[in-house]
Amino acid sequence: MATNEHTSAIKQTATLKGDTQMTSTEQTAVNRSTTNGHAPATMQTPKSKRIVSASQRRAEIMIATLFLVSAVTSFLGISVLDPILNASDYLARVFPNKGAVELGSLLWSINNIGIVFIAVFAFRLLRKLDEALAVGYLASRIIEGTIMMVGIVATLLLIPLSQEFLQAGAPQNSWFLTLGDVLKQAKFLGLSEVSATMLGLGGCLFTWMLFRYRLVPRFISVVGLIGYALVFLYSIVGWFGLIDLTPLASGPVGVLALPVAVFEIILLPFWLLFRGFKTPEAPEHPAAE
Repeated sequence: MATNEHTSAIKQTATLKGDTQMTSTEQTAVNRSTTNGHAPATMQTPKSKRIVSASQRRAEIMIATLFLVSAVTSFLGISVLDPILNASDYLARVFPNKGAVELGSLLWSINNIGIVFIAVFAFRLLRKLDEALAVGYLASRIIEGTIMMVGIVATLLLIPLSQEFLQAGAPQNSWFLTLGDVLKQAKFLGLSEVSATMLGLGGCLFTWMLFRYRLVPRFISVVGLIGYALVFLYSIVGWFGLIDLTPLASGPVGVLALPVAVFEIILLPFWLLFRGFKTPEAPEHPAAE
């Protein structure tokens, strides 16, 4: 009897030792499944990346390209038209320089169409964030482009008027000069004074959304927001004749327009070309459940 009890005790001891060894082995396996004491591999945070559809990337590239094209064409349009239209005898110069006037008008028209399509390509993204502001930006750009096209029409009407003026012997103090001055003023209002107000308003809506939703670095959106706010304010002041809003004018207007120029020509286009708008991130590969 004592022998049987002794044999049973030996078996129980061997069983406990086996369980202990098994527990140690299992614990070692669990420890090996971790790395430097971190959570198991299945619980690690997966690598994340920027999610961008092909259509959005194309839109970003188009927006950047249109900003650059609009800036270049408007500058060239000013350079071609202003030496002719700002001359004291502009009405005698327009028809002989018909080709230059038409070229300058074409360049301005490219700018006018470009600014509208900037808003069109941006609308798809912006409407997901704030549809009211996105519609406001698109509407302001359409109105701005339309107003500027009125200025282009007034410029082109100077060509037949100049022809009639020359055929009449270029009479001074005639209705030709009066009508020419009206068309010049319509061109100025369309391409500068009135359209600048819509540029400032629409730009503020656009850059506020960039700032609010962090679509681009805050530095870029702040420069644009300040610049467009200044454009809006000085265009209103210009209505009262307190400052000269003539394109490429020296003085305070040139300084106040500098932030917008930096934003539209350098900061935003190149950021969109190389980085694009910031969008919500998602895992590259879903975590194992």
